[in-house]
Amino acid sequence: MSRKIHISIFIQIAVWVLVFLFPLLFIGRESDSMISLPRYLRACILPLSFMILFYVSTLWLIPKYLFKKKYLQFFVIEVVLAVALVAGNYVWHKKMIRPQIEEARRVEMQAGGVATAGGAQGSAAAGGGVAGAPSAAPAAPVRRGPSPAVFFIRDLTSMAFVIAIACLVMMWSRYLRIEKSLQQAEEQKTKAELDNLKNQINPHFLLNTLNNIYALIAINQDKAQEAVHQLSRLLRHLLYENQDNFIAASKEVEFLKEYVNLMKLRLSPNCKVTFNSTIAEDERIKIAPLLLISLVENAFKHGVSPVKDSFITIDISQDPSAITCLIQNSCFPKGAEDKSGSGIGLSQVQSRLDLLYKGKYSWEKGVVENLSGEKIYSSLLKLYF
Repeated sequence: MSRKIHISIFIQIAVWVLVFLFPLLFIGRESDSMISLPRYLRACILPLSFMILFYVSTLWLIPKYLFKKKYLQFFVIEVVLAVALVAGNYVWHKKMIRPQIEEARRVEMQAGGVATAGGAQGSAAAGGGVAGAPSAAPAAPVRRGPSPAVFFIRDLTSMAFVIAIACLVMMWSRYLRIEKSLQQAEEQKTKAELDNLKNQINPHFLLNTLNNIYALIAINQDKAQEAVHQLSRLLRHLLYENQDNFIAASKEVEFLKEYVNLMKLRLSPNCKVTFNSTIAEDERIKIAPLLLISLVENAFKHGVSPVKDSFITIDISQDPSAITCLIQNSCFPKGAEDKSGSGIGLSQVQSRLDLLYKGKYSWEKGVVENLSGEKIYSSLLKLYF
């Protein structure tokens, strides 16, 4: 913000320097005019009027009247101010500048007349005196400029142009502020939605994990104790690694490994779980925290049978352009009477993908047939860099 203010101030100074140098283009064009400091200062009265009109408009009239839709008041005050400045310029020019110009011309004409008269007398003496010879040169005709109305209309048009520029500058500045406010509001809304989704993840994940530990207590107390210990490590990840929108992908993969090991404690021998990962331990490779856990939870919920052979395969890999997560599992859909979990996992994943990876992901999921004709559930998620 400070840098933008400095740039704005620099641009304004540069523009006004050019405006105040503009009179130099006209001083000295005529044969009887010379560039001097007093003459330049007299020519700066119009640019000074432009500056006064511009800043009065931008700092007071436009915010107070135009932006508050008081159009008539704004128009009347601007017209009165512009006419007053033009009239002031005219009066100042008439009372202060014109007498000085006329005095300078009078002195110049008198000096020229004396020189001409002296030259004529010398010529008469040299010629012995010629009867009827003029004693002085005729006076130069007085030059008349355009009427005051022409200058009044010219200056008033210039004032209208300055007002138009002031309105454009303020409207553009206001547009940028509104756009920034809308962007900040959208970012706050997105952050609130993400926080809400994160708050849904934690109870959902904790409920599923506690259900598994509860089942282990009745089966094997030693495994239940080990599960509680693993759960403490997972909760540590939830507390300390789940604060940012993105974390190192290697940390998220380590969390998934811990969760898979926890889930395997209660599985029967007829379920085969495979976890493969080629994610490098590079802090620059980021991923949204707890984004993949719902996919893994879904695989354990719908891919495990207590009596039939089943499998879960989790393969997470990376290439220069994307992180790929392929999860496949045997298909044993739970009925409506099954209350394990809250049923919000996949819809929650979809919402977070739309918020964090909009236009930068692909997700293919559903029941497919493998090479042996068996129906399996497959979820292929690609997150592009």
